[in-house]
Amino acid sequence: MNKRKITKVIIAVILPVVAVGYLLYQTAESSWVYYYSVDEFTGRLSAEDADAFCCNGGNCLVRLAGKVKEGSVSVNQEKMQLDFELAGETSLLPVRYFGTVPKNFASGREVVAEGKLGENKVFLADNILTRCESKYKVKLNNRGSEVEQ
Repeated sequence: MNKRKITKVIIAVILPVVAVGYLLYQTAESSWVYYYSVDEFTGRLSAEDADAFCCNGGNCLVRLAGKVKEGSVSVNQEKMQLDFELAGETSLLPVRYFGTVPKNFASGREVVAEGKLGENKVFLADNILTRCESKYKVKLNNRGSEVEQ
């Protein structure tokens, strides 16, 4: 084989491998979602410019975990709009969601909000997931010892 044929074979093998690798990376990257607690998220907001947050100028999906602050829930049935504050250990973040309110959604409940940071640092949720308390928690009697279930 001469040098020219070897070069063509190498290009014919490497080019498809690189193209497939690039397509796999792009597909995976579009489905990545950053997961933060409310405190981590608000801490990063105060340390960075909100427009440059996380990726693509702040234009990426983020999942935030926290508790719905007591007394902060406001529902507008006509607009199908839900507003509430998501609480961490030390910080609060206002959240706005348009859609059907999840069945188990309530004040004081742990939720995960998936969406993007909007104007005025209001988190615009595309999806709200309620966390259910485990039915497998250990029950204690009044003396502090485990009770069989």
